Amino acid sequence: MSNFDQAIASLDLKLFEKIQSQSTDSDKRSFLSIQLAVRNLRSPYNYLEIGSYLGGSIQPHLLDDRCARIFSIDRRPTQQPDARGFDYTYLNNSTERMLEHLRNVDAEKIDKITTIDGDSRSLQASAVGEKIDLCFIDGEHTDEAALSDFKFCLEVLNANGCIAFHDAQITYNGLADCVDYLAQSGIDFRAYSLPNSVFLIEIGDFPVHKEPAIFQRLVNNHESYLYSLQENDQYRRFANKYLFRTVRNFISRVRGGNVSQ
Repeated sequence: MSNFDQAIASLDLKLFEKIQSQSTDSDKRSFLSIQLAVRNLRSPYNYLEIGSYLGGSIQPHLLDDRCARIFSIDRRPTQQPDARGFDYTYLNNSTERMLEHLRNVDAEKIDKITTIDGDSRSLQASAVGEKIDLCFIDGEHTDEAALSDFKFCLEVLNANGCIAFHDAQITYNGLADCVDYLAQSGIDFRAYSLPNSVFLIEIGDFPVHKEPAIFQRLVNNHESYLYSLQENDQYRRFANKYLFRTVRNFISRVRGGNVSQ
């Protein structure tokens, strides 16, 4: 067993140590669990992600000899909208800066990365020359973008593969739209959350959930449930400020909504 095989089997966070990743340690372990499951189901495999910034989430796939190709799609904005109600700023956001970071991870494997500066809403599936086994969506954090990125990933995905989302507690309405789209299209799928804020959709016959590392996180997915609610609790605290609470109580009394029969 190689050093990498040992590291990913133990979900070793050192696989992320060379490039800062905008994710919690629990997220990173979920990412590694998904990668571990995919590489055990299909070897070699192809990986695509939307929203790369510095390349933090690419690191373990770059190091993985079972990962044949990596596609990074990012329109490289300085600012982009966010469902939390503000524009999110990215400093020094360039493909070359990301690639320089990734060369420090493993310069000899950098050639397996294909970068595409663009938006999934304006890209054709033909821009990705191969079928993908694992897609990771971490681009613009709006519900509309989540659905658009998902539809693009569906086009380039193998008949049996999986699509993961980061920051599910932000784009949950977009994720609901993705699930509805699959159901209405008659596409076989399984969908579930992983700690802290990862949402995974298996498409077709691709039983990632049978990987012990995934299963363990599934039976403890109270972590993702509570994390999502606590992350959004700021909005409840705001809505419960004295003025808003007084107005809601008045409306409830008028409508009788605070009375149970």
